[in-house]
Amino acid sequence: MVVITCLSNVATQVGVGRILGGSKFHYPVGRPELPPEEELRWRVGLVEKGLAALETPVKEPKIF
Repeated sequence: MVVITCLSNVATQVGVGRILGGSKFHYPVGRPELPPEEELRWRVGLVEKGLAALETPVKEPKIF
């Protein structure tokens, strides 16, 4: 499991194994200030990074 959040310190404290830094508190998987095409590219990149994190073995919380 990969948790996408802007509160990585909280995710670490509760023991989440794979933590992916998101954008902002209200939009962890979005960047509404970007034009739609750029936001889509950003989101695709975030998902690709999350998939790569899933393939990485972890024994303790790790921020990607």
